[in-house]
Amino acid sequence: MVLGDALNGTRLWRLGGSLLDVLSAAAALFLAYFTVFGSRLFYTVPELEEKTFAFSGIFLLFFWLFSMQRGSWRYVSIPDIFTILKVSLASVAAYTVAAFLTSRGMNVPRSVPVLTFVYLVIGLSLTRLSYRLAMEHSLFSLRGSEASPLVNVHDVLLYGLTDNAESFIRANRRGAASEFNIVGIVDDKVLNQARTVQGVKVLGDFTQFEAIVMRLKKKGIVVSELIDTEMQPDRQHLAEVVEKCGRMRIKASRIPDFRGTSLLTSQSILQPKTIDLGDLLGRPEITADLEGVARMVSGRIVLVTGAGGSIGSELCRQIAEYRPDMLILTDSSEFHLYKLDMEIRENYPKLNVVTALVNVRDRGRVANVFARFHPKLVFHAAALKHVPMVENNAVEGIKTNLLGTRNVADAAVRHGVEHFVMISTDKAVNPTNVMGATKRAAEAYCQALDVTSQSTLFTTVRFGNVLGSNGSVVPRFQKQIMAGGPVTVTHPEIVRFFMTIPEAVCLVLNASAAHIGSRRGDIMVLDMGKPVKIIDLAERMIQLAGFRPHSDIEIVFTGLRPGEKLYEELFDPSEVNQKDPDVPYFVASPRVIDKDVLHKTLAMLEGVIANEDQVRAVELLNHIVPEYTPVGPAIASASVGIEIEGKGAKKPPSHRKPVA
Repeated sequence: MVLGDALNGTRLWRLGGSLLDVLSAAAALFLAYFTVFGSRLFYTVPELEEKTFAFSGIFLLFFWLFSMQRGSWRYVSIPDIFTILKVSLASVAAYTVAAFLTSRGMNVPRSVPVLTFVYLVIGLSLTRLSYRLAMEHSLFSLRGSEASPLVNVHDVLLYGLTDNAESFIRANRRGAASEFNIVGIVDDKVLNQARTVQGVKVLGDFTQFEAIVMRLKKKGIVVSELIDTEMQPDRQHLAEVVEKCGRMRIKASRIPDFRGTSLLTSQSILQPKTIDLGDLLGRPEITADLEGVARMVSGRIVLVTGAGGSIGSELCRQIAEYRPDMLILTDSSEFHLYKLDMEIRENYPKLNVVTALVNVRDRGRVANVFARFHPKLVFHAAALKHVPMVENNAVEGIKTNLLGTRNVADAAVRHGVEHFVMISTDKAVNPTNVMGATKRAAEAYCQALDVTSQSTLFTTVRFGNVLGSNGSVVPRFQKQIMAGGPVTVTHPEIVRFFMTIPEAVCLVLNASAAHIGSRRGDIMVLDMGKPVKIIDLAERMIQLAGFRPHSDIEIVFTGLRPGEKLYEELFDPSEVNQKDPDVPYFVASPRVIDKDVLHKTLAMLEGVIANEDQVRAVELLNHIVPEYTPVGPAIASASVGIEIEGKGAKKPPSHRKPVA
């Protein structure tokens, strides 16, 4: 009923607009004759009413032929003006030809068609522009000027004289309940200084930002937000914007990226998004080779372990986009698996989704799932990754990260998996903690299988910290900032490599697809740019929250935790790496451990773990990963190498420099 009423209302509006256009055509012909003949002779023009009806009929014909009725008066623009010109010219030309054919142009002076065309264009254009101005409140409002702001809106500045800025201003004026009063534009281009768009002035460049804000404040205009309208702003530039806005207690936001979408509407462009940490990584965002990923995933049965985690769940979301034949979600957490299952089924109703509660430490359960579904592509994301937690629970870390990986990898080989992708970490390089050592041992196991397996390709993808993942510093910093501080950082010089979750997963898929057909045993290391100081990350988060670091929110240093390094490395010195400048990852050559030693050590590990002997378990782990140098006090005694059947562990150097 409501839809029907709306449709009827729309038809009435269109009918009324069409009628007004026909009246404009009649008025144009009348005015043309009146202009030519004057007030005295105008009434002596023979058959003026018939001429008017004829011209109105001709206009209506071309009005319909050129689909002029489809144009929106509220959003009238240049294409609509061109349509008006075409309809007017065609109508006048047809009327003139008809007049000469029927009466040899009697009582049709040559100036009448010209004047009729001019008046008709003016009339049709003015009605539409007047309606648009009325709807945008431009006739009754001083929005966009340095005048007193309206009630219930806040004053904002735009950064960048761009197409987005113009669209934002227009959309803002159309919105009856818009919350923005645009008081000016800041732009760094010299040619744009003192220009005006939609009545809004460019007030200066970004170096003058503070002076502009103070000048507006003296006029009673308090700027509360700066909206960056650039489509692809430089991340370093965004960091400067956030820093300066944070210092001035002004919110920083940006226009969403609408590339590749047809959903750009007045409402969507009027919803600037807050600048987040992913925008401030200091390097361009990296995208994947979509065709290669599609070839790898499309039409295959794909299994993801650790699907309920930060990386695993995003992997499932992105894999679902490429239409696998079946997507198998496995995790040991019932709650996280349930949430992901509901999300994937809702967003991809046609996708064949299977959900299985699986703990990778349970060899029998893992084997059962592989035997039942026969996956061809496996992403192994299940892991314990919190460094201090694993440091204090070394046996549990070894069970999941090493023995769990062995269970999944062995099942993959036995059941004919074509491609096995292991998610690793930069903490596996020269590890100083149990978590990193277990991940390096898992890498070694997958590499050993890769060089011997005839059917299954193993790809190990190594990357650093992920912004906003479970257990990362970001949620902790956010909680501390909301509580008013202080924000705790372990050391002023500690640095880490960072990526956003979608970016990391996108590159995992890209690197995995690229590794198909490559040399066996290689490790794919994602290019994460330059490492970021954790204190810089904390300061940016404080600024994004609208506070000043070290003033509104204190930052305190608590000291390095057990197993924690000041820096992370991407490669071991023995891993010769190479990088194609056109791809977003490095390729590290394999360091394959002796297979017999590896299996014997793992067999001993199982017995030691059954007895909960943490010290001995770490000693055995140290044998698989000889470069591992434990620094945690609880397991310090494990730093001495052991020997198994004459094959000794090498003692790693006490000091290492970061690998460039």
